[in-house]
Amino acid sequence: MITLLVCVVIYEIFEHIILPLFWTIRYRKRKSAYGPSGMIGKKCVVKQWRGTRGKVCVGGELWNASSPSPLVPGSVTIIRDIDNLTLLISPPDQSTETSMKSAKQ
Repeated sequence: MITLLVCVVIYEIFEHIILPLFWTIRYRKRKSAYGPSGMIGKKCVVKQWRGTRGKVCVGGELWNASSPSPLVPGSVTIIRDIDNLTLLISPPDQSTETSMKSAKQ
């Protein structure tokens, strides 16, 4: 009976202290998938565009966006920054695509 009680206590310590500590240490430097830091650099598809403002689709969600250059609906762009709830986007060019690929490696 004492052996069973000791095993249960050891299991609970492992489950509630050691495993969460291990996962926290392992994933603490990972880039957040949420919020501005997780969205900058992602690709999005232009759905509607008029002048320098429009709507883009990111991860199945429709966002307001603005860009200094006019865009065509259906084109793929990259999120450069976020201002409140408006995405600041620009069309991808070769230099940024290659720098993003090299940064990921």
